[in-house]
Amino acid sequence: MLPQEQNLGRGSCAVQGDSWTRWLHAVREMEFARAMQHVPLGRESTVLEIGCGDGLQLNLLRRRFERVFAIDPATVPDSRQGFALSVAEELPFRDQSFDLVISSSVIEHLTNRPRAMAEVRRVLRPGGFAVHIVPCRVWKFTSLVLNPVGCPMRVAEKWLARRKARKAGPAAGLPSTDPPPGFLRVLWRWFRPPIHGTFPSHLAECRSFGRKQWRQTFALPGLQPVAEVPLLFFTQFGFLRFHFSSARIWAAEHGFASTLAYIFQMAPGIPPIESTMASKNAVPSL
Repeated sequence: MLPQEQNLGRGSCAVQGDSWTRWLHAVREMEFARAMQHVPLGRESTVLEIGCGDGLQLNLLRRRFERVFAIDPATVPDSRQGFALSVAEELPFRDQSFDLVISSSVIEHLTNRPRAMAEVRRVLRPGGFAVHIVPCRVWKFTSLVLNPVGCPMRVAEKWLARRKARKAGPAAGLPSTDPPPGFLRVLWRWFRPPIHGTFPSHLAECRSFGRKQWRQTFALPGLQPVAEVPLLFFTQFGFLRFHFSSARIWAAEHGFASTLAYIFQMAPGIPPIESTMASKNAVPSL
């Protein structure tokens, strides 16, 4: 799994700007609420979040469930209760430990998706649910088309946020800032936007963000499809933030979803996948 700084949808160590952060949190909260409508689990369930980032969704899960755990390869949330620094490809938990495993805008950043999906299946209990929120081709297409306008807007926003953080200093509770990228690097990203995840090219990423390809990624013996939920329409640049929530949902439901939630349930009576990690790891105590 790549560090969370690579994942624009999950918060990062870089200063992004208050409006940007609040907008991303609002998007993730709407996505979470719509996806969880299809997960009939009680409060006593044991839950794992893969890639918790800044802890937004982790807190949402804690409000809903009693036993919540999380992993991330680089970012440590404010509350470390039930948290472990780890990667999705080697989950530090025993077989059949969880009633729900959930990820949000993480799968496209993994370096070994098949292994990570096998690990998710291994730690799920019979009858448990797996929820993966991932980007669609609409999101990828708009990211490329709008980059000539969106890229300079985001550069200006980040520059202002860094300037504010430097002036406020550590006493304000803002994160420290690394030196901003040079002019040539910014110019290069303007004309040639970076690939979002771990795919070799923009074309490969666009192909992989299709429904058929995501279904193949998540297809494992014993995991039965429950729902494919179109969540919202939005762009990675945050145009028209905090507006038109109902219209964004309507657009997603009519073929213009930027993200979808793929929900699966573990069938009973399926033996767990063998793992070299399983014999020496245990679910940590809350």
